[in-house]
Amino acid sequence: MKPFLLPTDLILFQGDSITDAGRHDTADGLGTGYVALVAGLLQQGFPGPRVMNRGVGGDRTVELLNRWKDDCLGLKPDVLSIMIGVNDDDYVANLRRLLDQAKTAGISRFVLMSPTTIEDEGNRELARHLDERTEAVKALAGDYDAVYVPTRETQKHALESNRQVRWTLDGCHPTPAGHALIAGAWLQAVGV
Repeated sequence: MKPFLLPTDLILFQGDSITDAGRHDTADGLGTGYVALVAGLLQQGFPGPRVMNRGVGGDRTVELLNRWKDDCLGLKPDVLSIMIGVNDDDYVANLRRLLDQAKTAGISRFVLMSPTTIEDEGNRELARHLDERTEAVKALAGDYDAVYVPTRETQKHALESNRQVRWTLDGCHPTPAGHALIAGAWLQAVGV
């Protein structure tokens, strides 16, 4: 069976502030979050794949649609990874449009990550909202033969298992430990 990632791949990460993670402040443009960790770990034992980060803090799927031609389709990635959707109204329809445009442009390998904040148990409405988004991302992953990364599930389990670790800075944005958790879930999901 052919591996999901190949040494010659260009992997493009898209999303909001969790993906962005200060990418404009780092020389390699990867930021200091899970994208940089994934890139570093891929280079250790699987040399070759190039990684690009085009996450933008504050973006929702509508902003992704507005910049999709330049920040995705024009880059011609082999693998497209998306994590977005906390503050998003037309989430499912827009995410489907993004994936359809990518497919039409010849991108055939997708990684879809459930949107997340991990300290939402005190906010039932937010938790319900994120659970619905998680189910929507799972369904879209099935529809588009995408790898599904259970980001939310992984983070909830970590929070329940180890409350001594500070996983987020503010209930949403990950600490280094939180980003490492996301990177590990991504690598495990794609089979690296």
